[in-house]
Amino acid sequence: MSLVLKLIILTVLGALAVQDFKSRSVYWFWFPLLAVAFAGMHWFRFHQLEDYWEPVTFNLLFVGLQLAVLTIYFSLKNRRIVNITHQLLGWGDILFFLATAFYLSILNFMFFYVASLIVVLFCWLLWQLIWAKGGGHIPLAGFQSVLLILFLMADWRCFHFDVTEDNWLRHFLLL
Repeated sequence: MSLVLKLIILTVLGALAVQDFKSRSVYWFWFPLLAVAFAGMHWFRFHQLEDYWEPVTFNLLFVGLQLAVLTIYFSLKNRRIVNITHQLLGWGDILFFLATAFYLSILNFMFFYVASLIVVLFCWLLWQLIWAKGGGHIPLAGFQSVLLILFLMADWRCFHFDVTEDNWLRHFLLL
């Protein structure tokens, strides 16, 4: 069952990446499927969901706080209320953040969130520099899907550091 869930997760992430790179839009139904597959992975590994909701709730609150801060910042900057989903951040990007909140532990979620934004910005700037395609819309969910595939593959196949627990990251940060 674990292999099936992993294949579903990787397929959904791959589909998100392809759709976002091709058309800068993604189908909404991928995100609930991804969140359910992530919850299923947790259930399969630990056979309980009691401890599951604390990190999920924290991660969701963190995303909500980030969205609120962005809304307030751009509203103050433009001296009017700004809806950040118009031209600033796509719904696919927001739904991607929300879906990943259902799998990663608190520190891993924050690490992935910040590190992936930095890597995506660097990759997008490099892409613009080399190919000079123009266009200001970054396929954020697509880039982050690719990065999450790499992050999960490193966990599942290579390094086995367990992105559902913070121990590896705490140890890494204390070195």
